[in-house]
Amino acid sequence: MTNNSENLKTPPAKRVSVDFNGLLLVDKPSGISSHDVVSRLRRIMGTKSVGHSGTLDPMASGLMACLINEATKLSQYILEGDKGYRVRIQFGIRTDTLDTTGETLETKPVNLVQETLLAEAMKLQGEMEVEVPIYSAIKVQGKKLYEYARQEKDVVIPKKVMNFWDVQFLGMGEDWAEFDLRCSKGSYIRTWVDLLGQALGCGAAMSALRRTYSAPYHLQQGQTLEAIEECVKKNTFSPAFVAMDAALPMVKRIRVKGQDQVLLGNGQISHDLRSQLIAVFKPEEDQYVQILALEGGKLLAIVGLEAGRGFVLKRVFKY
Repeated sequence: MTNNSENLKTPPAKRVSVDFNGLLLVDKPSGISSHDVVSRLRRIMGTKSVGHSGTLDPMASGLMACLINEATKLSQYILEGDKGYRVRIQFGIRTDTLDTTGETLETKPVNLVQETLLAEAMKLQGEMEVEVPIYSAIKVQGKKLYEYARQEKDVVIPKKVMNFWDVQFLGMGEDWAEFDLRCSKGSYIRTWVDLLGQALGCGAAMSALRRTYSAPYHLQQGQTLEAIEECVKKNTFSPAFVAMDAALPMVKRIRVKGQDQVLLGNGQISHDLRSQLIAVFKPEEDQYVQILALEGGKLLAIVGLEAGRGFVLKRVFKY
């Protein structure tokens, strides 16, 4: 007779290598900067080669997909993904930073009606060209916008196409509300909040922000820095550790061996591999394809298609 308790046992944890290459899904706390997260991971992982998939302001918490060692070469592919957030909004106030950490510019009485709030929030979906926040790292003439703001210098604030969708109402009080929403890379939730405040006529500022999604990863997969450090001390993996070959699950794969693999390591695409790329690559769907080793499954390279050049190696990984 089968012992069902055996089937319920937690599988043994995998061992963590000190030279880990891959992603770390961090649940960042509020109150520290993204740079602080990177600094702590450098200490925890024992490497200077650490990056991340998009800055979170100090007041924000939530998912940061951090890149360790060879995975730093994946930065542009992870950065391109959509984001998801849970935002808390304070109505009746406008600030220079568009959040409650900034200097108050204006206060107004608040008379929130749920039906009106939801109607205006749902209108703020889709693509829109709007000004970026003055307190942002967007550069104008080689200088970051927030530097102009802090020095009180005049500057023409650029506009940017932002995209918001899947707006979901979570709850509200007399002068606050919470929403979940998704947005495209480079869209500012602070801007969405400010637009909502303008539409309601009372002004609004972001009072809390939590990133819940960074395509293709969800916050539930992340761990705190403390938990990650414990994993490293115990030399075990957790779900927050994503190996190189699993980092881009939405990208097509081709597996190679032998001479095809050797040539890739030398920065060349073999004739056989080129034939496989022609067979699987669909320009209307694919930007690139990842090449993995048939044996062991290691991520070897990322290949893209360029006009006038054909298939080219975008990245080659050696670890």
